[in-house]
Amino acid sequence: MRQFARMRACFLSVTFAGALALGLACARPPVGDALPGRVTSPQPATGREGEGDDGFLAPNAEDADGTPMYVHFTQDDMPLRVAVQMPKLAARYASLAETRAAVAEAIESWETAIRPVLPWFQIEIVPSEADAAIVAEWKTRITGEAAGWGGIGWKIAGGRLRANGRLQYATKPCLDIRCQLELDQLRLLMVHEFGHTLGLGHCLSCDSAMSYNWETRERAFISELDVRTIRALYAIPNGTRADGNLALGLRESEKAR
Repeated sequence: MRQFARMRACFLSVTFAGALALGLACARPPVGDALPGRVTSPQPATGREGEGDDGFLAPNAEDADGTPMYVHFTQDDMPLRVAVQMPKLAARYASLAETRAAVAEAIESWETAIRPVLPWFQIEIVPSEADAAIVAEWKTRITGEAAGWGGIGWKIAGGRLRANGRLQYATKPCLDIRCQLELDQLRLLMVHEFGHTLGLGHCLSCDSAMSYNWETRERAFISELDVRTIRALYAIPNGTRADGNLALGLRESEKAR
């Protein structure tokens, strides 16, 4: 059994230093993405949205019967090996090597942010896709003219739930010349999308890497709120459903023992 939730970031008008505005069409968010009014938490939230102890924690996958559940990487998955494909089109004003390096830096920034609260968390950028658990794929175009997307998936293997992830990015997601991303924009995009790959949804009303709304002049990279949400997610037993039970496949494995 394998489930996979795709989560997209949609650039509506990302402006850096007031210089460049991108107008990209928003594809309809795929099933499993965090949508306004549909973010749930296993415990009642306190204060304004995004300010509870669990941050903006929400189910990020579905069980075989469609029940929302929580999946994440574990210490057994470390180091989390990621391969970054060399793009065939560089970011604006950058070389191909600089573009790939910017993607790798964005991904590695999650390790820097998370390790103070989860010391076992480790990301390793590897040269070979064969050695990688996640591949950051460069695409000429992504459906819906999105600049990128990332998501977390899962499978049951040996009676255990194991997470997996996918990640894609485009340096020029639409034909308009203004769509070609600069390095700063690409870094912000990939920080956001790799957050989805780690299991985070959107934060609907906060200034963080996982903000649902990209219509802002200044973007925060990974915030304390993002890290708090990761810590809350990774503290939940892997495969826990929103109803408090474990995934069906895990329960079946327990019965078979």
